[in-house]
Amino acid sequence: MLSVLRNSYQRNARLSISYFVLRSVGSHHFHTWLRKRFLVQERLDSGQLQYFKLQKCDFRTTQHLCIPPIMTLLLRPVLHIGAALMGRTIKKWWARKSKEEKEEYKQWYRERRNMFLGCFGFYGLMLFTYYITHFKTDPLTQRSRFIIFNKEQERDLGKRLHELQLEIYKKNIVPPDHPAYKRILRAFRRLIVANKDLKSMRETKWNLTVIDIPLMNSFTLPDGSIFVSLDLLRYIENDDQLEFLLAHEMAHSLLSHSLEMMSDQFLLDLLIAVPILLVWFTFPDMAAAIVHTIGDRITKIVYELPYNRVLENEADEVAIKLSAKACIDLREAVVFWATLRTLTEMEVLPSEIPWVSSHPSHGDRENNINKAMIKALEMRRDSGCPELPAVDPRTKFYERSAREQMIHFRRRGIIV
Repeated sequence: MLSVLRNSYQRNARLSISYFVLRSVGSHHFHTWLRKRFLVQERLDSGQLQYFKLQKCDFRTTQHLCIPPIMTLLLRPVLHIGAALMGRTIKKWWARKSKEEKEEYKQWYRERRNMFLGCFGFYGLMLFTYYITHFKTDPLTQRSRFIIFNKEQERDLGKRLHELQLEIYKKNIVPPDHPAYKRILRAFRRLIVANKDLKSMRETKWNLTVIDIPLMNSFTLPDGSIFVSLDLLRYIENDDQLEFLLAHEMAHSLLSHSLEMMSDQFLLDLLIAVPILLVWFTFPDMAAAIVHTIGDRITKIVYELPYNRVLENEADEVAIKLSAKACIDLREAVVFWATLRTLTEMEVLPSEIPWVSSHPSHGDRENNINKAMIKALEMRRDSGCPELPAVDPRTKFYERSAREQMIHFRRRGIIV
């Protein structure tokens, strides 16, 4: 059972790189089209910023101790396996001791119990100190979050992941002269130009890669590389919906969500290393493996997945602001998520179990964007955008009967 656990974590170590990449791109044939450097202004007036407040300073009394991202990816399985092996080794060593020897060790421990408790307390204090000294305030959302990597490491990680994804999808990369590629690229450029007043938007070296795979997906890498699958275009009805999805992926990159998740999960691994050791010391191997596996699943369901859903909602919120400045009809974003929700209800798409998903349900995202619509349309008007069509696409969608929806989706080629 221990070998099964070890193999599982080794496999997870290899897959971790792809996991934290879920958003990205570039292509062997893709040339970086965003060459023009926007003039970095030292002062931006409030009219230019409108909806984003740039962080003025980040005062600290303790210097950051940044850890290479690749090291954290490798240390994650090492911490789990190492704690399990140490606990198992101590358990076997203890089992070989006679009753008299065990009593002697117990007495030795009781005499030094305060010292052991102090060590555990010091370990917790070090982690807490490291945690509070590595908070960074995001300039777009003004939210403080724990990140243990710097910008240079972010770019290096993004480059490595970009190369890895290009290798994985090398046979599926759509060439730049493909009509779908040109369509996505135009939408991509519109978002960048419309939000060029943001320093983070100007400093990011954006790349786009379109891949031909039978999977409705898009993802971004830490370096601003975005991957979009051709299959996703089947569910997108117009360029407004396309631009919102691109804005969502761009928001993940601007907010450094992948680095935030990596930092958070690395700290969590450091915290649970001791409980893992105690589990493998206390229980027989088979029982310890079961408890360890169940504990991992509970941690994922109770903490990791909800945290990821919070980041997805935050990316939607920022995407609304990016889209409003690009004069997108944000009502179409509601229609897109309503479409996916309806297709799920029709069992065309897999059913969703929200509490075991890394993303909010389609219906939740539909409702959240609907709730933000009044403010979003105000943002759009304040950006000097032209008037929207009088006919609300949401009304047209919601007024269709189930049969009419089925016919509509068949005409679009979503349902065969």
